[in-house]
Amino acid sequence: MFDRFQELVDLIVSGYGPVERILLFGSAARGEQDEASDADLIIIKRTGERFLRRLQSVPLLPVAADVFVYTPEEFDEMREHENPFVLSALEDAVILYPPEERG
Repeated sequence: MFDRFQELVDLIVSGYGPVERILLFGSAARGEQDEASDADLIIIKRTGERFLRRLQSVPLLPVAADVFVYTPEEFDEMREHENPFVLSALEDAVILYPPEERG
């Protein structure tokens, strides 16, 4: 599974500065992706940029993707407060980066 997304990971890591973690979630993470599916990604990185500016800063990706960028503190806080979006994403999330954290 990881090989299919390695190009995305490489583009994000090389074109978006230091990234702590990239999570794949949704249909692709569950192995249910079809030709109409996009890649759903959560990028966790240290940044002082505002949320919308972070999204604009993500490099252009070669596939359709919904990308959400959070600081580690934002992500931890949403998880601790049981944010429905984050909890749903984590149900089937696959760690794409860093490679040593892949399950």
